[in-house]
Amino acid sequence: MAEGEEEVEVMWKRGRTLGKGGFGFVSLASTDNIDNAGTVDHCLIPSLIAVKSCMFSRSESLQLEREFLRMFEDSPHIIRSFGVKVTLEEGVLLYNLLLEYASGGSLADRLNCSGKGMPEVEVTEHTKNVVLGLSRIHGAGIIHCDLKPHNILLVTPTDDDTTGIAKIADFGLAMTLEQSWTQKHGLRGTKRYMAPESVLNQEYGPEADIWALGCTVYELITGKALWESSNSDAKVDDVLSRIGYEEPSFENAKLSAEAKDFLRSCLVKNPSLRWTADMLLNHSFLKSANNVQPATKTRKKQSGYMSLLRRPHRKTAFKTQPHIRDLII
Repeated sequence: MAEGEEEVEVMWKRGRTLGKGGFGFVSLASTDNIDNAGTVDHCLIPSLIAVKSCMFSRSESLQLEREFLRMFEDSPHIIRSFGVKVTLEEGVLLYNLLLEYASGGSLADRLNCSGKGMPEVEVTEHTKNVVLGLSRIHGAGIIHCDLKPHNILLVTPTDDDTTGIAKIADFGLAMTLEQSWTQKHGLRGTKRYMAPESVLNQEYGPEADIWALGCTVYELITGKALWESSNSDAKVDDVLSRIGYEEPSFENAKLSAEAKDFLRSCLVKNPSLRWTADMLLNHSFLKSANNVQPATKTRKKQSGYMSLLRRPHRKTAFKTQPHIRDLII
C-alpha cells in the first residue's frame, strides 16, 4: 500500500456485484447491520458503500487511484473515498477501496434509459457540478484523462432526490501535470472523448478534460456521440482520424444557442484557446443551474504520498465497464 497509509477501521459486509472488469470488480457493501461501523476523518460511514476490489498483487493502479481520491476528500463534486481494507477471501488476498455509493448510477445509465438524450435543464445542472469538480481537480495539478458519462456518477442524498448530484469518479487513468510533462504516455482514455492534441501528439493537460467535457455534454443532450458514424463497425483509427483532422459539428436541433456556444468554448481544436473550468463556470449555459453542490474551500493535504504519484504510470487500469470496447489504456 501507499507509504504511510493505514487500513481504515471500518466494518463492512460484501453484497452483490455491481460491475466487473479485467482487473477486478465492484461490490455493494453494507455497514448498517454492524455495530460501530466506524468513521473516517470524523465522517460517519454511510449504511451502503461501494467497494472496488482487485488482487493485491495487481493493485498498483487502484492504489494510485486511492492517492488521487485522498486529495479531494473535501470536495462535494468528486466521489468520496473512505479508505482501504485488505482482506483474504477464498484464499485470495484482495485490495479493497471503499467508496461512496452512487445509487443513481452513472450519466451513461441515465442516458441509456432516456434513449433520446436528456432534458437540457438537467444536463445543465449535472454539467455545473462536473465543472466545479474539474476546477478542483485542475487546481490541484491533476488531469483526469478519462472523463465521460460512464465516469460521472449520480449520488442521491435523500430518497426524495430523483435526479441525483453528479460527481466525478474513476481516477484509474489520472496523472499529475508533472507526469504529463516528463513521461511518455501514448494514447490513453476512451477514443471518442479524446482531444485532438492527445490523438495527434499524445499530449495531455487539463485542456484534454475540457474537450472530453464538451463531448459528454453534446452526447447527453442529443443522445448521440459527437463522432458517431453511420457505420456501426467503424474502426478506432477512423474515429481518431476524425477527431484529429475534422471540425466538430453542432448542428443538432436539440441544442439551444447557449448550449452550442458552451460546446464551442470546450471543443476548440487549439488547446491553448480552449476555455478553462473556471472560465466555464461563468458561461451563460450554467447560470440557470439549481441543483448544484456548493464548492468547499481547498484543504491542504499531507504530501507524503506524492512520491507514489510521481512513479511512472503503467498502462493498466481497473475498469468496471467491460462492454466499452473503445477504451485505450
